[in-house]
This record gives sequence, structure tokens and C-alpha cells, in this order.
Amino acid sequence: MHRLIQLAQDFYQSALDKHEARIINNILKMESFDPVVNIAPDTIRNIAIVVPTLKRYAGGHTSILRLGTNLADKGYKVTYISFHNQNLDQMSSVAHCNLPCVKGSFAQYKEAKKNKYDVCVATSWESVYWSKQLSGYKIYFVQDYEPYFFKMSERYLLAQKTYELGFHIVSLGKWNMRQIQKQCNVIGNIDAIDFPYEPSEYKNKPRDFSAYMHKKTIAIAVYSKEEGKRIPNLLQGILQKASEELAKDEINLRINFFGFKKNHKLTIGENYGKLGKEELAKLYEKSDFGMVASMTNISLVPYEMIAVGLPVIEFREGSFTDFFPEDAAILIDFNYMTLVNAIKKAVRNPDKIEEMTKKARVAITSLSWEKTSDEFIEILCDIERSKKKCRN
Repeated sequence: MHRLIQLAQDFYQSALDKHEARIINNILKMESFDPVVNIAPDTIRNIAIVVPTLKRYAGGHTSILRLGTNLADKGYKVTYISFHNQNLDQMSSVAHCNLPCVKGSFAQYKEAKKNKYDVCVATSWESVYWSKQLSGYKIYFVQDYEPYFFKMSERYLLAQKTYELGFHIVSLGKWNMRQIQKQCNVIGNIDAIDFPYEPSEYKNKPRDFSAYMHKKTIAIAVYSKEEGKRIPNLLQGILQKASEELAKDEINLRINFFGFKKNHKLTIGENYGKLGKEELAKLYEKSDFGMVASMTNISLVPYEMIAVGLPVIEFREGSFTDFFPEDAAILIDFNYMTLVNAIKKAVRNPDKIEEMTKKARVAITSLSWEKTSDEFIEILCDIERSKKKCRN
């Protein structure tokens, strides 16, 4: 058995090494690592947004589509370019699945290289290297500090290098910007725009928090993924021990994970897989708490939970408090007894949970994708103004 496990581990590591080598070698074929010379265009109308293979239910991809759609609504010509040369019909189908109202056209990288753009927006570390080969003023739309996605490796180093290549960095929220400024030698402009959500898609449903005092089964909707930044193993370990401890007081934890692939094996709870908006709404409605580990930049999930009135459990070690007041969620650490005590205290004091959820909702009342897109457009206008100022 040990021999079989070792063979499986060796096979996995070999496949991972080949995957990493393929990515690195593709970049080395075209990359000199010289910073770009970012020359502001006279006017900005034609915008390229460089993406990998678009995937269904990918929150980051949906955010990119929201930004592009809002830019298109304001009169910009927007093209989403797949540097993986994704099939265009598939690209469009996935985009419309993630955002039915999506606007803009789709193109493969091999064709896009022939076109001229006023601005070229990279959306991930890998896309930065592909974006350098396209025309236009270079912007890097940063949704997370991506070196943290990897162990210290070639991908870690090349991801970190992208912030030092002279792109105009636009960070979704200030947490990324602080990491970049702390870890990297930034030579281009850097700005931050608000991390938003789409309020029209979420309805707050009143909850009877007083009923929490009498609950013997507490349902928790837990967001996690296979990725290390979502601490999948830590989460399961904490919840396993917390569940066993709460059972001593005849409190049953019903743990429902979402975000994993459906075939991912869990040590505790039920795996709902990747969910669409309607399925998520149903899960949130039947849950008593939502739990997220925002260990790098915050995700949309806590915003969704807060918007529908679901009390949130988050980690002190993560980025939640960079976006919300401390008393907008139940904050825990890696000690499972912290979670146990927090749940016991919460159900004994339902008025405190209600007050917490109200404070959390207040924190998001001014947010929307339209407002954040307007902040992005203001940056585009500043780029145009800088050109005119240089002329004068």
C-alpha cells in the first residue's frame, strides 16, 4: 500500500512539474523581463482584456466580465482575448453563463496580435506576459496577490515579477496594493478601486434570530476550494473537532461545503460542488451561518452572505478586516475551541448576531459594480489627461 501511495505521489509531482515547466517555457520564449514603456494614448476607446480559458462559476472571471460589460455600457469597445486561444463559441457560452448580460466581443490571442488597442488590460500574473506582446497602454487589473498561490517556485517568482514590469496596476481593494508595495519594487503607477458586489442580484431575507437559542442543529454553509489559499484541510480539521466538541452539548453541526469540485473527498460534511446563483441563494437561505477563509484578498462570497443577511464566520488571520469592521463577522483563529465558544456565545445572544449582520450590511450599502467601474473609468480619464498635460 505504501508503495502505491508513493507511486501516486510521484506521478502527481511529475505531472505538476511538467505543467509548471510548460508554463515557464512558454513565457521564456517571448519574454525579456524588461519593463514596458507605458505611453499614454491620446484617447481611449478600444480596450483589450486578456484572460486565460474562461470557466463556469469562476468568481474572478465573472468580475472581469462585469468590469468589461460596464465599460462597454459607457461606450468603450471591449474585446476579451484568450491567451489560451479558447474556442470562441465556448468562450461566449461560458461568459453568458457567468454573466447573462455580458457585453463585448471575444477573440483568440493568435488573431488579436494583429489588432491595435488603446489599452490592454492583463487580469492575472500569466496574462501579464502575454499582454506585453499586444499593443496599447498596459494596465494590470489585480484581484489577488498571486505569488501567494504558489509555494516558493518559479511560478511564485514570475508571478511576483509581474508587479515590477511597469504596468499601471489597478488593484481591486487596497489589500493587494499593500502586499505589492511591501513585497515588490513597483516602477509603474498603482491605484486601488473598491471591491464591489452586485446588489441587484441579492435580496435580504429577514431571519428570526431568536430561534437560534433553541436550535439543536446548526447549518453552516462553508466556502472552500482545493487551493491552499482557501485552507481546505485546516477548515475540515477545525470543523471536525468543533463538531465533536459541540456534540457533547447536544449541538449538531450540519456542514455544507461549496466551491470544491463535486468529486472532491471530504473528511466531514457534504460537498455541494460548484454552485450557480440560484443554488447558492437556496443554500444560504437554509443555513444559519456562512463560513469563509479569506486568507488572501477577500472574495465575493462574504459579500453575498452579508447581502442576504447570513451571519458570517471569518478568520482573523485573513483579509476580512481590511474590508469590514471587526464586529461585522464572528472572527476566529485556527484553534477549534475558538469556533466552539463563538457558536455557543452566538446562539445564546441572538440579538448580538442580528446587530452584527446589520453592521455588515451597512458596510456594503454604497458598493456596486457600476460605482467600481466608474472608478476604473476615472483612472482611464486620468491617463488621457496625463497625455494632454505632457503635450502642454
